[in-house]
Amino acid sequence: MWYSIVEQQREWLRAWRAATQYARRTYDTWPTFGLARVASSCYADLFEPLLGLASDPPPFAIRSVPLDGGPCDVDERIVARTPFCELRRFARAGAARAVLLCAPLAGHAAVMMRETVETLLGDGDVYITNWINARDVALAAGRFGLGEYVAMLDGFIDSLARDKRPLHVVAVCQSTFPLLGALALRAQRGCAPPASITLIGGPLDARVNPSTLGLAAASHSLDWCRRHLIDVVPAGFAGHGRHVFPTYLQQAEIAIVYPHRYMSLVDCYAQATSRGEPGALADARRALIEYTALLDMPAEYFLDTVDIVFQRAMLANRAWRVNGTLVEPAALRDVEVLTVEGTRDAVTGAGQTHAALNMCSGIATAARRRLDVEGCDHYGLFTGDRWRDDVHPALQAVFARADSAWLRQRTAPRKTRVVPG
Repeated sequence: MWYSIVEQQREWLRAWRAATQYARRTYDTWPTFGLARVASSCYADLFEPLLGLASDPPPFAIRSVPLDGGPCDVDERIVARTPFCELRRFARAGAARAVLLCAPLAGHAAVMMRETVETLLGDGDVYITNWINARDVALAAGRFGLGEYVAMLDGFIDSLARDKRPLHVVAVCQSTFPLLGALALRAQRGCAPPASITLIGGPLDARVNPSTLGLAAASHSLDWCRRHLIDVVPAGFAGHGRHVFPTYLQQAEIAIVYPHRYMSLVDCYAQATSRGEPGALADARRALIEYTALLDMPAEYFLDTVDIVFQRAMLANRAWRVNGTLVEPAALRDVEVLTVEGTRDAVTGAGQTHAALNMCSGIATAARRRLDVEGCDHYGLFTGDRWRDDVHPALQAVFARADSAWLRQRTAPRKTRVVPG
C-alpha cells in the first residue's frame, strides 16, 4: 500500500536531519545560534522518534545494577536466537534464580521494558524475548503466527529449565496469551512447570470489559484487516516482500489512541529541561526514545491475534488448538500463578488477565493469586512508581514462596513404586 512512499519520505527527512546537524556543528560556537541549537535538539528528541527516523531500536546498555553491597556488573549477551526473536540474557554475580521476561510482540521494541529488566535484576538473572523487526527477516525464514510464537517460547523455556536454579516466568500484555498456551502444552506433555507464573495486563479473555483496542479488533473482519492494515516490505530491507503490520500505522495509533502516554513522557522531558538537570534529561530522553521504538509485526501473527485472541477468545472458550492439540490451562499443576491488573488500564480491560485464574483450575486455590493496582494504567504495571512500589514487591513475594516450594520438591525423597512380582 503505502510502505514504499512512507519510507521514501523518511529518507528525505533523514537527509534533512543530517544537513541540519552539520549546520548546527558548523555554527555551534556562535552565541546567536544558542536558541536554534536548543530548538533543534528538542525537535530531534521529541519528534524524530515519533516519525520513525531511527533505523534500529536503542540498546539496553545495562552495565550495572545497584545491590545492597553496591554496584554489581551486568553481563549482557544473546543465548538463543530464532529468525524473529533473540533470547537476551542479563546476568550478574550471585544470582540464585532466573527470570524469563516475555516482552509483548505488540509493536514496541523490547527495550521499552529496560526499567523492568533493571528492577528484576535485583532478583536474579533476567532473560528477555528481544523481538527482531519483521522487515529485517528474509522470506526464506517462513511464517510467524501465534502457533510459531508458542513453539518459540516452548523452546526457550525448555533450554532454561535445564538450569539448576528456580525459573520464574513473567509475561506482560499480549505475551500472556502465547505464554499460557506454551506452559499448558508443556504440562500436557508431562513437563515440569516453572517455579512461578506471573501474568501482567494481558488479554487472556478479551470478551470481558473489552477496551477500545479490543472493540476495534472485534469489529472488523479479517479480510478488512488484510486489505487495510497489512503492507509489503519494500526493496532495501532483508525482509523485502514480507507481509507485515507496519510501524507507520502503529505510530498513528500511538498519536491518536494513546496520546496520554506520549504526552506524559514529553512532560517529563520538558520538566527536566526547565530544571537544567542533565541526568534527569538523559533519563527522560531515553524513556521517550524507548517508547517510540517500534517494529513491523509479521502479518500472520497480527491476523492470528485479531482472530484467536480478540474475535474468538479461543483460549477462554477452550477451542484453541496448536498443531492439532487442544490447549488446556487446567493441566497446569504444582505452580504458583499471579495475575496483575491496573484499575486504569485502557489497553487491557478489567478482568481479562484475572480470567486466567479460572482457566488454571488444576492449580490449588491458595496458589492462584491476583493483584489489582489502584489508579494504575497499562504502562504503569511494568514501569514507573507503581511498578516499583506495588507490582514488583508482589512479584518478589511470589518468587520467595515459589523458591521454597521448588527447593522442597527438589530435596524431597522420591517415592519408590513397588511393582507386584
